Amino acid sequence: MSEGIAQNRADFARLISLAQTSGHGHLVELLRPAMRGQLNVSLPRRDTRMPPLHTMGKRGCPVLVLIGDDDYQPTGPQGWACAGKLRTWARFALVHAAGAEPAHYARAASLAMECGRLLLIETASSAADDWALFMSARSPAIPLLGILPTGGQHPIRPGPEAVH
Repeated sequence: MSEGIAQNRADFARLISLAQTSGHGHLVELLRPAMRGQLNVSLPRRDTRMPPLHTMGKRGCPVLVLIGDDDYQPTGPQGWACAGKLRTWARFALVHAAGAEPAHYARAASLAMECGRLLLIETASSAADDWALFMSARSPAIPLLGILPTGGQHPIRPGPEAVH
């Protein structure tokens, strides 16, 4: 992972445990191949111009960049400083606008390892079209896969009854 998040197996083991216990078990599907040295993962912030992809892990190792635009205040690509550069960098894009299913993230990791550079965009269903249009405007075109929620919106903000 980039930006000093995990540097060794112990760091990854802690991240995996934290992901599992905090309700983000789907991320384990990205962390395990990263821990094995099969995949580099970067999670930029909205104000990041471009993640430091050239400094990540093993040279020549596939890279997956995960944009987290599903935080109840999605901005679409216009809210991400790195969106334009990532659009030209990526060899494959996955717009994920549904609930976090581990199988989806395992497939994203596999796709990244197949194509070398994958942009995984976690977004709200309300911003999925914006992201898909933004990515499809790229020339030359790259493969784009969208995962949409069935029968509703994503994310669903928990109600007061969900707070303990």
